[in-house]
Amino acid sequence: MPNYTKLVLALGLIVFATATMSVAQSAGIALSETESNPDAPIEITANQLTVDRETGNAIFAGDVYAVRGVLTLNADELQVIYDEETDEDDGIREIIATGNVIIVNGPDVAEAERAVYVPSDDTVTMTGNVLLTQERTVISGNLLLVNLVTGEGQMTGQVRTTFSSRNSEASE
Repeated sequence: MPNYTKLVLALGLIVFATATMSVAQSAGIALSETESNPDAPIEITANQLTVDRETGNAIFAGDVYAVRGVLTLNADELQVIYDEETDEDDGIREIIATGNVIIVNGPDVAEAERAVYVPSDDTVTMTGNVLLTQERTVISGNLLLVNLVTGEGQMTGQVRTTFSSRNSEASE
């Protein structure tokens, strides 16, 4: 059974992986770099933790809240799924956050019904009423796919973008 250190590291990966989303002026998304300390502690709270003794898979349920520095992840449920056939990426196949998923990094916010982090290909996929906000730019769609190696992403499905200028804020 994977130890709890791996579990904490896995949860940190999903929080860290989606740390810094910023919006380009199209349906393409560009990610900025984060100044996060990978050695910083990760605190996770939830109403319940269930661990499958055979697989080591873990489910945090009810008001899940993970924090590392200024980065936070909120969700109704967070699952860590292990691949028993490999030791790569600490044996983690995927991390799934579901229900009212909100990732906040400073002023940047990403919201969706579901987020899946796959360590083997360094991707995060957010689905279901995805809303990405950075400063005065808001982009929404059905699916956001982000490659964490290249820092590129793409929003698809009923994409809608709103850009607000500084002048529009001053006139309100």
